[in-house]
Amino acid sequence: MNRAGIESRLFVCRLARPYLFASPVFAQEYAAWIISNDSAQTFFERESVATALVSTGCRFAVCSGYECSKWDDAIDWAFLHTSDDFNPPDEKFVMTSWHENETILEVAEFFVRHTAFDNFIPSNFVLLAVGDDPIIASAADVVRRLLAGEDLHAK
Repeated sequence: MNRAGIESRLFVCRLARPYLFASPVFAQEYAAWIISNDSAQTFFERESVATALVSTGCRFAVCSGYECSKWDDAIDWAFLHTSDDFNPPDEKFVMTSWHENETILEVAEFFVRHTAFDNFIPSNFVLLAVGDDPIIASAADVVRRLLAGEDLHAK
């Protein structure tokens, strides 16, 4: 997919318990959209997935769905824990955002259009469904269309 001259790739991952995340992006940085749909998720499950995301190159985590602000916090803490003194280098900073009560289109537009910062311009996008999420297919379709440059607001 081509987005403003940048070749972009979308990876869709669905996690079921025990929520073990393995990055589909090998040795490259990426932006991730976490769609949480498990009301029984635990602190330790969020912590495990967040740690895996940060350790495999996630540079921006967009969080939506159930307890999305807790996912945002889990990513922030996972990043801080990459340094013994809780002061990791700025060049590895992981940006986060959470999106409550927003439509799929609103979050998808943010994910595709607003996850670049400093020297990080994502070309790899990971869409991660935590739990059995019925909107993952719709979200993936919208992201693919946005990455292809389609104007979803055109009449």
